[in-house]
Amino acid sequence: MHILLTNDDGQRAPGLQILKKELIAAGYAVTVVAPNGQRSAASHSMTINKALYCKEVTPAGASVREIAVSGTPVDCVKMAMEYFLADHKPDLIISGINNGYNLGSDVLYSGTVSAAMEGPYYQVPAIAVSMNVIEEERCIRTGRLVCDMIQHIICGGRYPGILNVNIPPKGPICLANARVVPQTVQIYHNVIAEKKDIDGSICYHIVGDIDMESAPSNSDVAAVRSNHIAITPLCWRQTATAAIDLIKSII
Repeated sequence: MHILLTNDDGQRAPGLQILKKELIAAGYAVTVVAPNGQRSAASHSMTINKALYCKEVTPAGASVREIAVSGTPVDCVKMAMEYFLADHKPDLIISGINNGYNLGSDVLYSGTVSAAMEGPYYQVPAIAVSMNVIEEERCIRTGRLVCDMIQHIICGGRYPGILNVNIPPKGPICLANARVVPQTVQIYHNVIAEKKDIDGSICYHIVGDIDMESAPSNSDVAAVRSNHIAITPLCWRQTATAAIDLIKSII
């Protein structure tokens, strides 16, 4: 199996590099096409009417091709699928391991998840993987979990869509500790911070303190809150099918 590995933290990010090593150790062919720097919250943005710069950064003697791209995570997948891997398409796209959760409504803003959202467009399954804080040992175990997921869920065409995976800060990292749960609305407090710039002018930062307590019990946030791995199947089609007949009747 050939895997395209990307992220939104940058090609050199520890989460991606640890996951790459675990995938290789499991016998998968891996190509890395990732941003050349931090692109968190890039959502599904693409670089239009502006040059993209791509640099081969494969270490000497390495068996894995690595390419750093000046654009967004979605740019990286587009460059891989349409150009770098056009003659050797991957069988799976994996985005991560991201430094920070991508729970609930955060998937709308996430560059990590948006890269995985490109999968259905190219008829390739995809997995987005995140944890709150990158810790080497838990990253290694998460890499092994991803390999298990590939074998049990992806191989043989069992599931051709998108999976969003969030790893809790504690608890075993294995399929037995996973819960398949829907998204919820991810609440933040203190979202706008007012600060003074170095010249004394007022500026604003969009920040926010994550609320892990108010989410309903059957949700991705609650699963992680209870130290379970949250697995959420996602879809990229946004048509509100239940509203079609209503709108037809109105017009």
